[in-house]
Amino acid sequence: MIKSSLEVPLMSELDIRALEANFNAWKSERAPHMPDDKAFEWYAADQVLKDRDLSDEEIACGNLGGGDDGGVDAIYLFIGDQLVRDENTPYRPSESVDLVLIQATRETGFKEERIEKFNSFCRDLFDFTKPPDSLVYLNSMARDAISRFRKQYDSVLATNHTLTVTFHYVCKSIKEPVPNDKVTHRAANLVVFVRSMLSAAKVTIDYWTSQKLLAAARRNPSSKVVVPVVKVFQTDDTCAVCLIKLKDYATHILQSESGKLNTRIFEPNVRDYLGPRNPVNDDIRTTLAEVNPREDFWWLNNGITIVATSCSLAGNKLSVGDPEVVNGLQTSHEIFGQRIPDGDPRTLLVRVIIPTDERSRSKIIKATNYQTEVKDISLRANDIIHLDIEDRLKLYNLFYDRKKGEYRRLRKPLPQIVGPEALSQSVIAIALQKPDEARARPLTYLNNNYAEVFADKYDKDLYATCILIDRQVAAYLEIEAVSKDEKRDLRYYVGAIVCSRLAHKSRPSIPEIAALVSICVLPIDQQILEFCTDAAITVYKKLGATDKIAKSVNMRTEMLNMLEGNFGV
Repeated sequence: MIKSSLEVPLMSELDIRALEANFNAWKSERAPHMPDDKAFEWYAADQVLKDRDLSDEEIACGNLGGGDDGGVDAIYLFIGDQLVRDENTPYRPSESVDLVLIQATRETGFKEERIEKFNSFCRDLFDFTKPPDSLVYLNSMARDAISRFRKQYDSVLATNHTLTVTFHYVCKSIKEPVPNDKVTHRAANLVVFVRSMLSAAKVTIDYWTSQKLLAAARRNPSSKVVVPVVKVFQTDDTCAVCLIKLKDYATHILQSESGKLNTRIFEPNVRDYLGPRNPVNDDIRTTLAEVNPREDFWWLNNGITIVATSCSLAGNKLSVGDPEVVNGLQTSHEIFGQRIPDGDPRTLLVRVIIPTDERSRSKIIKATNYQTEVKDISLRANDIIHLDIEDRLKLYNLFYDRKKGEYRRLRKPLPQIVGPEALSQSVIAIALQKPDEARARPLTYLNNNYAEVFADKYDKDLYATCILIDRQVAAYLEIEAVSKDEKRDLRYYVGAIVCSRLAHKSRPSIPEIAALVSICVLPIDQQILEFCTDAAITVYKKLGATDKIAKSVNMRTEMLNMLEGNFGV
């Protein structure tokens, strides 16, 4: 059949219109507060990183913030499947390192100057002779991203690893650039340059057309899996204990639609993959490699525990709704990485449990993870206090993302979703009056002082007060005539000062802060926000107005002295 000459342009135009409709619906639900261009950047990153299953907090940490970003909207570094965050956390050795750079624009065509911006940014990123602090033409978020990449990549340089650098160029074009045009020539030069700096890197330019972006936006990761079973015992409450072939477990449960490991299936608050060099994982890998017809794999392995919303059996196939692996993450990684051949007869012991409620689910996660060493912080999001906080915040139309990504998948508005890290930062800054720690070292501080941040004895309104103040301060700073760096550096100081101002005390107690929730649930007076912002700016500029100052105890001390002078009783 011969296509009409008008058919392709017409379909392409429909793709653009469909993309605009999808984006507008997404924006109205999730980011009504954002300008269209910034919302599109977030929307694009959400689609590009969909298979990574990042939380909103994690997507935000890679955003370079607009002005002075060097022409790159977002940058993310993954070591294995783990996203590298702001703090200099020691990441476990891994065989894969992925650097992802994103540029998203609502333009309707691919342009060579956009590729040149990637090129210019990479000349700073990969030139290790230039200290990040010397790149004063970039904002602090871009400088931090460069520093983060260099420090963490240095830590894996001596190991056996693969490095992949992917440039994602997103726009509303109806088609990709054609070979040998100006854009592809510029892109080829970019690839050559990156390889000249990182000779072993695999470098890819990924062009996202309107059709590709729309397809990604419409694609939802499967919430149900169907897997063949060899043997199964099912209880009256539909829970199941079964033997599943290793290949079937890898293909039907672990593998995503794109053929990669489906990280979404791993309960996010349990633990990370400990790496191929971990002794336990090395033993699992050795067992997988040594096929012995007289031994089945499940004899030698503790098996997998999955919690799910449903479980039903039809013939020899088990259908599992919303499965999450809560125990057996290390085994799962090794099975998937081993690429089990077809015909391998060995089986894996799998338990599928349908919890009666969320608290039962948390108990299962804890009980199945005390058998091996796990950092306490990995399990704390399942503590009763976090369930209580989640319930309390809902009273104020806030959604605590304790179970990573749940409210993102429900498409709740970004300003109403509160991640554990954001909540911790607000409490550290406002309730504990340590904005320097909230700015510089929130995760380190939380790990070392968990009981001080999350205490059962606190009225849970404390958490609502802190995050309501923090969100209103952040929104106010967005419209103020201060630089991106100043907004980032001052946010937690302004929040602490606002709390003192509302309480009329330099150092309000925890109960006094919790009692402020009735005030903070309403819009805070603009004059108070202006006064407190000016006070923070005065201290900031007095000490030198740098991000190092904002991260220092000196600025905290100066702020507390200022509060004593203004609000002391």
